[in-house]
Amino acid sequence: MRKVFIVDDEPFILEGLHSVVDWEELGTELCGKAYDGREAFEQLKDSGADILITDIMMHEMNGLELIRKLKPLHPNMKFIVLSGYNEFNYVKEGMKLGIENYLLKPVNMKELAETIQSTVQKIDNAKRPSYFDPDELDILRDNVMNRWVSGRIDPSELRNRLEFLDIPADMSCYAAAVIREAPDMGASEELPSWRQEHGRQVYASCREIAEKTGYEGPIIRFYDLEGDVVIVCLGEDPGMLQERMLQLLKEIRRGLNERQTGVMITLGSMEQGYQGLPQSYAQAKRLQEFFLTHREDEIISYGEMTLSEELQGYAALDTLEYEKLLLNRNKAAIDEYIDHLFTVRNTDPVSPVQIRNFAVELILCTKQIVKENKLNYQLATSGYKQLFTALFKAQTVGTLAKHVKFIAHAAIDYLSVEDDEFSPVVKQVLHQIRTKYAEELSLKTLGYEFNIHPFYLGQLFLKETGVSFSDYLNSHRIKQAKTLLTETQMKTSEISRSVGYLEPGYFYRQFKKYTGMSPTEFRNMVKQAACCE
Repeated sequence: MRKVFIVDDEPFILEGLHSVVDWEELGTELCGKAYDGREAFEQLKDSGADILITDIMMHEMNGLELIRKLKPLHPNMKFIVLSGYNEFNYVKEGMKLGIENYLLKPVNMKELAETIQSTVQKIDNAKRPSYFDPDELDILRDNVMNRWVSGRIDPSELRNRLEFLDIPADMSCYAAAVIREAPDMGASEELPSWRQEHGRQVYASCREIAEKTGYEGPIIRFYDLEGDVVIVCLGEDPGMLQERMLQLLKEIRRGLNERQTGVMITLGSMEQGYQGLPQSYAQAKRLQEFFLTHREDEIISYGEMTLSEELQGYAALDTLEYEKLLLNRNKAAIDEYIDHLFTVRNTDPVSPVQIRNFAVELILCTKQIVKENKLNYQLATSGYKQLFTALFKAQTVGTLAKHVKFIAHAAIDYLSVEDDEFSPVVKQVLHQIRTKYAEELSLKTLGYEFNIHPFYLGQLFLKETGVSFSDYLNSHRIKQAKTLLTETQMKTSEISRSVGYLEPGYFYRQFKKYTGMSPTEFRNMVKQAACCE
């Protein structure tokens, strides 16, 4: 449990935060409270706390003074400030001190919970390598940008944050590019040394090169939670924005190559309005997978015609049929499916890269099926290098098919083993999800049913399965939705309710997050694939 200390001279807020927030569920506990900065400093100067939540304007010692005095004593302490609408100058001063977030009064409880959760995660990951200095990349901006691109921030709150950070929210189109340093093949897969040694260099080089190019228009650069450099650009015309971003990315690639730094660069779609940025970012992240079959010196763009053609072939595979065959443990049927797929594709006018992408898609699909059904993280997620080395050495379609069959057969053998790697309570949770996914399910309801605290249940589920409860539940629901979209004529709103989403809009966002397309686009894609058979 991480210790939280609250400081505010308004008793209503101080007592309200103390009683309203479920601190234990957030992985925290309240270790103290104070009505002014001076009192708080006396309590914290020796013992400290993990997180300090403090008002800015207080009578004795204000929040900024308190932070300044505590930072030298407790350099790892995290700070969240509370402010009024007319205190932005003080908040900007707080940004220089490295605050995690500022919360406007009256405090939004959802935003507070989000901020505390992300702060706890940052503390837990403190042993991971630091890619940048706080002076080089503002902590608050990093927090906002990551919540923006991941879609985890309320639109009204986002507008407020963008205005505060001087990021235009009224441009016509927004797009994201992802820059990932090409790994050293001899480095560790779990914690690659190249990311420890060169992460800061890539970010600094991108900033320096972008400034030298004289790019016109706003550029926002930051690190995402996986350590990739993300560049966000804004514009009025989609075509012009894409052209300018591609030119900028080419300059960045050239500049980094001159510095003996290889990178993998992907560019997402040009999205309308600032709320479309998460879609562009998700696409750019997903496109990184295509470096399995592309040269590292390419820039893979969602909008390029050649890539669009590959994506069409990539998505046209009937993976639902493949999933059924795999789960039925029928090796003969799997072999027939793979032989038919590659025989048909071998006679069609399809490029070698597309052929290889079909093999990649089947292997990725196999990994995902094993992960969803067995969930043992170490066994179900063997390294990509292990899975794809033989694939990229293959010179014929027959050799490709043989390798895919080998992976599929290994998965069937693994799926046939009794599911005994989980504790009884996690097995019950998995059973509930698979049989009652259409009902309201949460860690709170399941925790009550199994007589275990929701926080500990969530931690246990993550520890044993390697995925969070919400990720597994959403993934399973979207999988069921894909089946209904393929096999029935049900309306999207009906499918939404039948798989457990009462709000169609939320279902739409989740479906797009997990599949990269809308439910309607997915259904149309399936229909087009059926017509081509």
